[in-house]
Amino acid sequence: MNKLGKIFAFLVLLPFFSGCGYTPIFSKKDVNFTFESIEFLGDKEVEKKISRSLTIYKNRPDKENKVELVIKNQKSIVIASKNSKGEPLTNRINIDSNVKIILADDSIVEKNFSKSTVYSVIDRKSEQESIENKLIENLSSEIATQIIFEILKNTK
Repeated sequence: MNKLGKIFAFLVLLPFFSGCGYTPIFSKKDVNFTFESIEFLGDKEVEKKISRSLTIYKNRPDKENKVELVIKNQKSIVIASKNSKGEPLTNRINIDSNVKIILADDSIVEKNFSKSTVYSVIDRKSEQESIENKLIENLSSEIATQIIFEILKNTK
């Protein structure tokens, strides 16, 4: 295809790609709540990672639905499999969160969220900790997303 044909094809297809109607799941216009307070109990590492994901919804005076959260986290790392010598081959990280959502009309929704993943054990401790931190961050972010979905489901 010559250069002129490529330019013509690009100009013809451009409106189809730019008008696809994509909007983010949590676009600001769809989220009509704000967190008045978030109380955490339990594991501090998971607390920091979930809190980081939820702070964008905190103290927004233009939103009419005020929500309070009480989140109790528990993290555990257990051996998932061992080799013939009894040395660990894989570990499992479990994060359990019990979330109490107190809505503006004083109704309370209590929900348990649980996420886990399995990963290979490596010999270098620094790399092992780095992998675990990244996995904990990913799992915590997934739980924060589930909390937002649950609030959206109960505030509309």
